[in-house]
Amino acid sequence: MNTTVKTPAVQRFLTLFAGGIAIISLAALAVILVQYAMSVALSPQLLAVGLYGLPVAFILLMVVLALNFRERRRS
Repeated sequence: MNTTVKTPAVQRFLTLFAGGIAIISLAALAVILVQYAMSVALSPQLLAVGLYGLPVAFILLMVVLALNFRERRRS
């Protein structure tokens, strides 16, 4: 039985948003490591993005997972 369920737009948006935040946060962490290795002063904004980006992305993905469970339970 091959049934396809169309993903709601909110779930797609949240998934892409969380993925974007995670990628930006990982890039910020990579830049922080390079700056640290070069003994350059670290910017506080970059540290904030690296520190808070991944937890925010994780929370958003947990919300997407909860929405997906709720949708599957209904059908």
